[in-house]
Amino acid sequence: MQRKWMIGISIVALSYLLAGTLSAQTGQPSERGPRRPLGIYAKVSISDDIAALKNAGSPTTREALNDYFNNLYMEMLGNQAISGLTVVVHWDTVNPNPPGAKHDYDWRYVDDAFYQVKLWNENRSQNEAPKTIQLIVTPGFQSPQWVLDNLQSCDGLFLDSVVEQFPPHDCGKVTFLGFSEEADHTELPIPWNPYYKDAWHKFLKALADRYGSRTEFVSIAVAGPTASSEEMIVPNDNNSPLQTQFGAFTPNDVWLWLLNWGYPTQPAYWDSDQAFIDEWNAAIDMYGTVFPGVTLIATTGSGLPSFSTTGFTIPSAFKDDCKNLTMDCAAEATILSYFSESTTDPLSAKASQTSGLEAARTGDPDLGLAGVKHLSLQTASLTDPAAQILGGAQFNTSFSDSTFHILKEGCTSTFPPDAGDKPKGCHIPSSCNPQINSAACLPVACIPQACLAPGITTEDLTADITFGNVPADKLIPREQAEYNVLLDFFKKTPGSSVFGGAPGDAPLNYMQVYSNDIEYANCHVGDTAEVLESGGTTWVSADTLLITASQTFMGIAEPNPVSPALPGPPEGTTNCP
Repeated sequence: MQRKWMIGISIVALSYLLAGTLSAQTGQPSERGPRRPLGIYAKVSISDDIAALKNAGSPTTREALNDYFNNLYMEMLGNQAISGLTVVVHWDTVNPNPPGAKHDYDWRYVDDAFYQVKLWNENRSQNEAPKTIQLIVTPGFQSPQWVLDNLQSCDGLFLDSVVEQFPPHDCGKVTFLGFSEEADHTELPIPWNPYYKDAWHKFLKALADRYGSRTEFVSIAVAGPTASSEEMIVPNDNNSPLQTQFGAFTPNDVWLWLLNWGYPTQPAYWDSDQAFIDEWNAAIDMYGTVFPGVTLIATTGSGLPSFSTTGFTIPSAFKDDCKNLTMDCAAEATILSYFSESTTDPLSAKASQTSGLEAARTGDPDLGLAGVKHLSLQTASLTDPAAQILGGAQFNTSFSDSTFHILKEGCTSTFPPDAGDKPKGCHIPSSCNPQINSAACLPVACIPQACLAPGITTEDLTADITFGNVPADKLIPREQAEYNVLLDFFKKTPGSSVFGGAPGDAPLNYMQVYSNDIEYANCHVGDTAEVLESGGTTWVSADTLLITASQTFMGIAEPNPVSPALPGPPEGTTNCP
């Protein structure tokens, strides 16, 4: 069956537009409580963009970067399906020198975001809701060099057995190589080190002094005891290789030594994630004090060490969210339990988030999107803003970038395939690591059928030999990838029928989409692609899917909002090729 996607919202979703208040939709403070995020946010990673511009040989003077970010923010805000900006920046980018030193802070590109949102809001029409800003500031591997310089290294624990070489018990950093996520340094501050925690606290206070009272500012991600993002993740045996700089230590071995050394008289910390739990709980309390009146976001990451299969307890409210019974999941569930019950600031709202939203992860048994929906549903009936946990998610990667990222993000089967999910006849040569060089060496027999365009099978690709030689038109289009992720996101919510998903009652408030995906939608307004959805084949454009998703939030968010107008096509500055 073929049909044309004619409108950006179903009758089911449209019926929800009659409920709620405008103040809730805009995220502005009202008598109903703190500021909350709502809708689709364009994720702009300031530090990553600056690094990419430098690598490309583009101008990176202050004037050039200001022009770049101002134009980028305007383009994002010009898409009327976008509720605002998720501004991501590394700590070392905005705090390059110690407080009080010359050029201690560099707020320029964050300031640009607030200026552009303020300008857009001042010039909006009466039937357009104000746009808002989410902040994600990342420490850990992204800590300033001046912080690292003031921390004594713990590396001596692993380099020499001579007692004289051992560092003090309060050593503050350790070297990790090969961590799976992007990092500015190889030295990671120890989460429980007092100097590191104090420096981070002082920075957050400076951040709050500058932006905390801005009505555009609606949420901030809790971070601190982490590696290179806002997620609950550090180097471990699942995301980092053997630490050969120390000989034959695994990442988990490194943490076991650090825990024994940092807590010499507290054996309860030696073989457990309790230290990480303590530091995350302390960070939650600190953020509640520093950032009153906005939404605090706790982001799971499936990334804390699992030292044992026993010796931990999963909070009863989260037993269904940890099907694999790992120490990592138990620790993250314990942190979420504390986050749910924390009352540090009764004026703040709370949200949980997964930043690994992918179409193939729909069956993730440990927290993830299912955990976000579970928590938002369990707290939906609570009227206290500090007790009600909103739900949100971030695309794991771009759905419009390279063919590798299109399939990785939007294919409903794991791509590249893992050992337990390989198609029949798939044999990956030992010389081929699919995660390197964007899987170009992957045999075509290893491309899941779900990743191929309608009517294409692996037999049609035999002449192409490897994934790197497969024409893009034989793989799912960007729009299919986008649709697959949106279907997964909205299923089991009141808006599930809009994308043909399984019905449910879980409320969700926001979604974060990469800025280059918004650019793609802006540059291809009305350009449709063939998409296989639950009701058959349809022709739909990326911008229409965004508009549809934007309006669907109006029926499933907390508290029930109302949209003042259906968004139209993107407007404003574009950088289309």
